[in-house]
Amino acid sequence: MKNKEKEVIAIEIPSKVIRVQHVTCPMGHSLMDPKHKIHGYASVTLLAKYKQEEGLIHLDPVYGSFKNVSEINVPEGECVELFCPTCHVTLTLDNITCEECGSNMFGAYLPHGGRVEACLRNGCQSHHLKLAEGRELLDKLEQYHTLDAYL
Repeated sequence: MKNKEKEVIAIEIPSKVIRVQHVTCPMGHSLMDPKHKIHGYASVTLLAKYKQEEGLIHLDPVYGSFKNVSEINVPEGECVELFCPTCHVTLTLDNITCEECGSNMFGAYLPHGGRVEACLRNGCQSHHLKLAEGRELLDKLEQYHTLDAYL
């Protein structure tokens, strides 16, 4: 059953016009890595596990761009497990699956209660950006034409 206290509003924006600047694991550890940049910005760095391999994956912080860099080889179509590189908590979301391929989704948390969700299957580009505090968000968009404080 859906939560009736929230309404879902879809806002379509062009791909690659916003970037994630602040994202954490469920325990609050920053996932941003200023030492490994993609497009000149700090990447989102996660611990990845595939079968017996384990290594870091640096995700592109530009939302809708997929220039990720991985220390491990995950074949196209295979699913990976992702964890916080600091505390090793899983980033897999309970009971949330990809609308495109049915695989599990992972989540990373934004300021103000938002979340980035993406499919764990290599090659599937299904992802969602969920923002919270709608009135504040709309005011910021109207005033600054940016979402930097949220991402």
